Amino acid sequence: MAKTGKLLILLLSLGIFGCATTLKYEAKLNEWIGASEDSLIASWGVPDRQYNLNDGKKAVEYVRKDTIRTGGYTYTTPQTVYHSGTIGDKPYSGKSIQYTVQTEPAQKYKLFCKTSFILNTKGMVESWHHEGNNCVSQ
Repeated sequence: MAKTGKLLILLLSLGIFGCATTLKYEAKLNEWIGASEDSLIASWGVPDRQYNLNDGKKAVEYVRKDTIRTGGYTYTTPQTVYHSGTIGDKPYSGKSIQYTVQTEPAQKYKLFCKTSFILNTKGMVESWHHEGNNCVSQ
């Protein structure tokens, strides 16, 4: 399969063609500004990590990991073979179709998104930060 085909499969797997984008993820994160820690935890669950900062603020971190696999299959592709020559003293030409077997190797792609929220001293979300190759939302 050509590199373009592999890229298309990867993009489809990542949900990019399904309208899942980083901009939409960031828009959803912006909705949390001013929300309480309790409502954040009620929605997102218990954080994977949390840190108490020196200025009395708190950072909470959520990590989402996933692995997708592509390939790992065999397929056939047709190839046209042209023939020509002579039989006795008469020339001939023609074509035939031959099928070749190709194998697409299995590949794994690791996806992750780490999202951190900073909570002010009153326990309200003040800001957020994300990093990773799968911080997308629909």
